[in-house]
Amino acid sequence: MKVSTSQIFDRATTQMSKQQAKVSEMQTQLATGKQVLRPSDSPEQAALIQRLSTALNRQDSYASNLDTINSRLAAEEAALMTSEDIMQRVRELAVQGNSDTLSTGDRRIIATEVRALRDQLVSLANAQDVSGNYVFSGSMVRSQPFAEDASGNLVYQGDQNRILVDVSDQRQLALNRPGNEAFSSVIRETDGISERVGFFDVIDDFATALLSEDSQQLQNSLAEVSDLTLNLAVSIADVGSRMNTAENQADSLADAKLRYQTLLSGAEDLDYASAITQLTSEIMSLEAGQSSFAKISQLTLFDYIR
Repeated sequence: MKVSTSQIFDRATTQMSKQQAKVSEMQTQLATGKQVLRPSDSPEQAALIQRLSTALNRQDSYASNLDTINSRLAAEEAALMTSEDIMQRVRELAVQGNSDTLSTGDRRIIATEVRALRDQLVSLANAQDVSGNYVFSGSMVRSQPFAEDASGNLVYQGDQNRILVDVSDQRQLALNRPGNEAFSSVIRETDGISERVGFFDVIDDFATALLSEDSQQLQNSLAEVSDLTLNLAVSIADVGSRMNTAENQADSLADAKLRYQTLLSGAEDLDYASAITQLTSEIMSLEAGQSSFAKISQLTLFDYIR
């Protein structure tokens, strides 16, 4: 079978074009640092890179959620710890208020302080986070949790919902604790009848008992204030537990992110040393082909003229 000069020329040109394209692609790989420039280069590897990138993005999303949780928990903890300190003072005043040595004027002075402390507690129960969301209103974060009703009684206006936030593919953490749990009520026994009395109603009743010098209610108030103080300690412990869980989850996310980054780097990043060696070899092959083509072209032209 005879091969014409034009066929030899076309084959050589095609081969050099392919070689030039290969060199150009390798140069692009070195410039971008990526093994796979287009999904068509390696569909299976491109799919792996996509899966790993998606997983890595999820870890970043979970980490962002944890930042939000930590911010909310910090605001919750600060409000509750300050509230506990105030309630310790209210309890001290309840002990003083039950003393038989106090005069009417003394109890009025104590009542004035109790009401001032109560107002501070209301402000803390209506605390907001850095985003302006109310900390203790359940899922109704834009609604003030504690406010006076038409009768002037301070009532809880939030809901009972805990906002659950994804912090991993299989785990959620609570962002909040409803206000009527954090500032919980107590059970009061009166003439054999049990009734639930709200957090701030207990304090209001204590102040009223001081002014009316109701010795029985003063005794009840001491027990109830003690219960409220203990309940706040439980609320603080709950926040602390959630903060520890969030911290442990952050460590787990950091480990998972590092694993995904390592896998992604192995699948996506170029081995520069190997790539440079291969590029050098391909360039030498291209130059050799170009040199041979030039010689063949000259011989063909000479024969044609002769």
